Amino acid sequence: MIYYIFRFFIIILILFPFYLIFRRPWKKDWERECVLGVFVLFTLGLLVLVLEGNYQNPFQMVRYAGWRISSGYGINLIPFRTIRGYFRHFIFSIFMVNIVGNIVMFIPWGFGLPLLWKKRQSVPSVVLFSALLPLFIETVQLFIGRSVDVDDLILNFAGGLIGGFGYLLIRHKIEKADRFSR
Repeated sequence: MIYYIFRFFIIILILFPFYLIFRRPWKKDWERECVLGVFVLFTLGLLVLVLEGNYQNPFQMVRYAGWRISSGYGINLIPFRTIRGYFRHFIFSIFMVNIVGNIVMFIPWGFGLPLLWKKRQSVPSVVLFSALLPLFIETVQLFIGRSVDVDDLILNFAGGLIGGFGYLLIRHKIEKADRFSR
């Protein structure tokens, strides 16, 4: 787990100067830009980490994905098969990376979208975007030789929902407190 966290922060440190050059946050609303910067750098760092793989020319990648689909190589489409295995053959460090890590790393995604964009402050939007990023990642992993697992999709989706519904709950409590304080 420490290895992944360390790599994640190295990726963010590498991306940070590019973000500063591209966004120039000092010229805008400072508070929102800081939150947006953390969200963007987190999301980019996450994508770099989970989309490491074997990249080739697009034709070869499509052919390889087709072969994987027809053979089932490195693909699990049976829900909870992998999750059950991690519980059945419990090893703390592996459990932390593959179960807890897959949930926790998507909580900021689910929390950040409605926090930063008002159009994303609804239950359908939280559900949709909590599913879209993990689905995108698992689809790309099919083409780059990484394992494709419906359980990763389930855990990532759960993390996004925890973050999104956490934000909606906090916002609701704040609005309720504001109404009572008037």
